[in-house]
Amino acid sequence: MKKIGDIELRLAKGPIPHYKELKELERSIIKYMIYEFGTKEIINRFSNPLWFNSFACLLGFEWNYSGMTTVTLQALKEITKEDNLPLIVLGGKGKRSKITEEVEMKDIKDKLKDKIKDLSITSAKIDNNLIQDGYNLYFHFLIADENNNTTVINQKMSIKEQKVRRFHWINIEYFNDNQIGFGYNNKTLNLADRKSEDLRKEIVELLNNDKEVIKNYIIRLKNQNNTILKYFNNDNKYIFYQELPYYLKIPDKIYYKALDIKESINNFKDIFFIKGLGPGLLRALAYTAKILYGSELSWKDPIIYTFAHGTKVGKPFYVQKKIMLEEAEFIKNAIEEAKVKKYFKIEAIKRLNNLIDI
Repeated sequence: MKKIGDIELRLAKGPIPHYKELKELERSIIKYMIYEFGTKEIINRFSNPLWFNSFACLLGFEWNYSGMTTVTLQALKEITKEDNLPLIVLGGKGKRSKITEEVEMKDIKDKLKDKIKDLSITSAKIDNNLIQDGYNLYFHFLIADENNNTTVINQKMSIKEQKVRRFHWINIEYFNDNQIGFGYNNKTLNLADRKSEDLRKEIVELLNNDKEVIKNYIIRLKNQNNTILKYFNNDNKYIFYQELPYYLKIPDKIYYKALDIKESINNFKDIFFIKGLGPGLLRALAYTAKILYGSELSWKDPIIYTFAHGTKVGKPFYVQKKIMLEEAEFIKNAIEEAKVKKYFKIEAIKRLNNLIDI
């Protein structure tokens, strides 16, 4: 499993006044890329968070707002279906984020279907449950092809911070401990970090105990740790009270029914498939394992562009709808002409690329 990187963006609301234009330009660009590079290269590009930001900006989005993810990918999904492109595109917001329940899954080959189910659940559980940063997963998206090339794009939201975070994965084959992490927020419990390797093993060991034993461990720790701390001043005369910060507390609501596990847990990935085991219970298990075994917790936050056609809010200028449609038509014609051995426009695009040093 390989995580490519992460991006933090501002939460944005409001309509997309140039959706028709961005969709047509995206349609032409995607078709051109399939013709010129193939589906594998498209999947590799979408797995790169910085390339994705640049692509979304090309389509008229601000470099740091959430709509660049959801709208760009929703358009890709519509384009793929409308033009019958050789891509498998699944996911979205809300109910559409349940990739394994999508109607399109029935038409996918069994081997690839099994892989999609596995990587969908695994990547979503890691980003939502293992990386506990106060953000909740609300957008889950997958792009694949018939050759088993895959990328997953997850986006999480914090209403309090009015921000979102986007996570990119490429070709998820198995779960290992080599998760990358970078950032600044020391309030994020990161169970996917390398430093948490021993702790993950000890959570597995803890889960193989009887349900009531685990529950009692958590309740005792919660009663001890979630109380207000008290300490004296230097003269030992006055008592000061200090409540634990939220990110060090065991959550108030824990779904203990998820501990009704019928089979033993052999490795950490098995935890992802336990129905009902969410961030709250996992955090409680992590703190309990920390106390029992003394393993290290990681607080390493995993969070770390271009204007060509303007943006929908007019910074630095409003979207140039006419130009977007003209470019879409130019790229579309380039592909059609290349099919009849006329490569003039294709070569022109290549020469333009050679003039730009990014």
